[in-house]
Amino acid sequence: MCGRMYISNNPNVQAFMDALGISIYPTSNDDLRPTDSTLLLLPSDGQVAAKEMSWGIKPSWSKQVLINAKSETIDEKNTFKGAFESQRALVVCSGWYEWKTVSENNATEKQTSKKRPIHKQKYLVEHSLKQLMLMAAVYYPANAQQPQNQFVTLTTAPNDKLKQVHHRMPLIIHSDEMDAWLLGSCDDAKSLMHAIKSEEFRFNAC
Repeated sequence: MCGRMYISNNPNVQAFMDALGISIYPTSNDDLRPTDSTLLLLPSDGQVAAKEMSWGIKPSWSKQVLINAKSETIDEKNTFKGAFESQRALVVCSGWYEWKTVSENNATEKQTSKKRPIHKQKYLVEHSLKQLMLMAAVYYPANAQQPQNQFVTLTTAPNDKLKQVHHRMPLIIHSDEMDAWLLGSCDDAKSLMHAIKSEEFRFNAC
């Protein structure tokens, strides 16, 4: 469900940031993990700005860091509702990783109904044309109790292709929908909550 990200500072990313009038780029990281920091796009005085933020929050009631929120219920949950209303953001990334549980039988084992040890296969999910992606998020500004800006990503039901590797996928926002997500109303944002078409993605074992 997107527990690791692939962040690439390539010419396409730089050109995209330049077009927004933003002179800073995300730092490349081919294995960005929860609590790591990366660059997010967020609204600022009716414009789009960029700020470094740490992935994950730890509410007082939670025993672990929360890194994802379900898009279907984000406007209902107290932990996320306020952030969804006024603190939506986008993670500039090139892909994410998923792990699929795999168990295979060989001929001898089939005869005895015994299986090989179960293991998890790692997959990199990226745009089919290797374009950058904008992953929907909500953020939490730094305060006296929490000195870092933090964010959680949003997930949705997967498209038919990504069902093969996981039962959830990140909510991806197209670049031409960026203003609606960052600057629009809650209704504008909710209208974007759907899985992107299967042909826009590919995944490979790694």
